[in-house]
Amino acid sequence: MTAADLPGVTVITGASEGIGRSLALELARRGEAVALLARRKPLLDEAVAEIAKAGGRAIAVPCDVTEREAVRAAIAGIEQSFGPVERIIANAGGGKRAPGAALDAAAIEATMRLNYMGTVHTIEAALPFMLARRRGHLVIMSSLAALLGLPGAAGYSAAKAAVARLGESLQIDLAPHGIDVTLLYPGFVDKGGKKKRRPLAMSLARMTRRTADAIQARRRCSLYPASLRLLLALVRGLPAGLRVSLLSRFAKKG
Repeated sequence: MTAADLPGVTVITGASEGIGRSLALELARRGEAVALLARRKPLLDEAVAEIAKAGGRAIAVPCDVTEREAVRAAIAGIEQSFGPVERIIANAGGGKRAPGAALDAAAIEATMRLNYMGTVHTIEAALPFMLARRRGHLVIMSSLAALLGLPGAAGYSAAKAAVARLGESLQIDLAPHGIDVTLLYPGFVDKGGKKKRRPLAMSLARMTRRTADAIQARRRCSLYPASLRLLLALVRGLPAGLRVSLLSRFAKKG
């Protein structure tokens, strides 16, 4: 049996911790073969062992999504040894909060490289295989932060907005080729622990289930939770002066 004869594989980037790891475990529990990509191999190995213990099929692939050639090699290796890549979940991302008065071009460039170019590298690597088979599913993880410039999030909000526009364009361009594109806008995740809980945050377990449901349903777009989505829409609809004044007060409190 060759790799091409094996069941299709779901590739998840940023799978060593947080929503990426939780999503890998959930999709494996639902019967999907998963390839976990991230930089830290020990954490990936732990997740793969947990999946295998539960009877699932998984592989750990150490990879930095900001490195184009490394991502291409990783996806090609999965295709050759683990199975055809049927779904890509471009989840790797993140960014540190920083006030605009301390604007740091290098930090913003790093945030764009991780969130935006990391997504581009991942999709670029898998796309030729999907186009050749005329089927596939791209899942692009944006954020509700893409809908509105937020205090201390100039780099992150901009990066996730760029990711969203990328996803919208690919939905149009790839539809004739049999490739579905799902664009997700999750909100804040309550990771537990000692950190202060963010308002309207979803628990990691609930966020994971909601994300997995949207992915497996191949929804075009999903924004959640509804409470935070509606709040951001209301703030976005305010006159610019009032919106800036309101968010500035929020920034001072934070």
